[in-house]
Amino acid sequence: SGSGGSYSIYAVLDENRSVTSMEVSREIEAKTADLPCEISIVSGSMDISSLMESGISIDIEGDDLDELRTCARDIADIAASVEGVASVNDGIGETTPEYVITVDKQAAMSYSLTTAQVYSAVSTALTGETTATSVTVGGTDADIVVAAAEDAAYTRDTLSDLMIEGKNSDGESVKVRLGDIASFSVGESQRSIKHDQGTRTLSVTAAVDSEHNIGLVSRQLESALAAYDLPDGYTMQISGESATINDTLSDLIDMALLALLLIYLIMVAQFQSLLSPFIVMFTIPLAFTGGLLLQWACGFEVSVISMLGLLVLFGVVVNNGIVFVDCANGIYAETGDKRESLVAAGRRRMRPILMTTLTTVLALVTMCFGLGTGADLLQPMAVVLVGGLVYGTLLTLFIVPVFYDLLRRKPPRVVKVDE
Repeated sequence: SGSGGSYSIYAVLDENRSVTSMEVSREIEAKTADLPCEISIVSGSMDISSLMESGISIDIEGDDLDELRTCARDIADIAASVEGVASVNDGIGETTPEYVITVDKQAAMSYSLTTAQVYSAVSTALTGETTATSVTVGGTDADIVVAAAEDAAYTRDTLSDLMIEGKNSDGESVKVRLGDIASFSVGESQRSIKHDQGTRTLSVTAAVDSEHNIGLVSRQLESALAAYDLPDGYTMQISGESATINDTLSDLIDMALLALLLIYLIMVAQFQSLLSPFIVMFTIPLAFTGGLLLQWACGFEVSVISMLGLLVLFGVVVNNGIVFVDCANGIYAETGDKRESLVAAGRRRMRPILMTTLTTVLALVTMCFGLGTGADLLQPMAVVLVGGLVYGTLLTLFIVPVFYDLLRRKPPRVVKVDE
């Protein structure tokens, strides 16, 4: 499909393919590099960017369209010079040549003519055909069109000689030559003009190649654009996928803090203690570290979808700590020996902790390897979950007992319920 010189080709990948969507995109880029056109390749299942605005967008707002075009071209050149930026579009699109008539208001007023009257006279003169009336011949309606003779039609060279009726200072009717009250120039006309709250806007767009992270590229682009001075009355704002990701990450941070607070409060109600939940919370940094390490080892970059995986991991990984600390508290309350209670809790709860983690990891293996249609989208989340669960579980059996021994000074209080 396509229009206006821009065409889109959609390809559906085989479910049994042996390569990822990203590898297919790179191969297409390599094979189309010598074509005399600009090609932008987007994989719908490569990452969460398919749910957002495309790539990087720089919105420029101002009143004068010519000045906007100049700014858009300059900013597009700056964007193209940033490493990792590809398929830069200045937002001007296809233009058509136009013949611009600029009326000198003061000169026109001296002949009692307004700009609207001058343009009306020009429009009438340039109208080559006029439907005078219509007749019915044999039951068929036909229009009678009056057309100017070819030698009488105005051209660019003769339009300045158009005579317009005006009035002199004495109020007498006079003929005024158009070239005496207007100037002529050749310009470019856009097919469409975008407005944002009544202000003319041009959007410079660009994609980020598969070898670079959009967040890092956006920061480099912001630094490069900081040195560009916009004319007075013009503004520039970076939007698109990069801005959406920044806003989403900010929301995810707030969600993570709220999740940590809720997890802690629920454990406080369960343990009826402020200390035991605090010890369990040490499993979360372990899981966070493990998830990021496996993501780095697999070659994935931090993205919104991987951050969602970390958010899910917060609520899952604390289960191991809860099981261990609850068992240790019960044994410590009975025996009064802290070290013995930790060893006994490790022996009793190691098997269920490992079994729970193993079953969860095995359930995520298919998604972790990116097998199946659409798996590329959720693969970073699965990698984060697997890495966080494995790393957090193994270290929970070592780190949690250490903090329990350091922080727990006396046996926990056991609340007895009367039967």
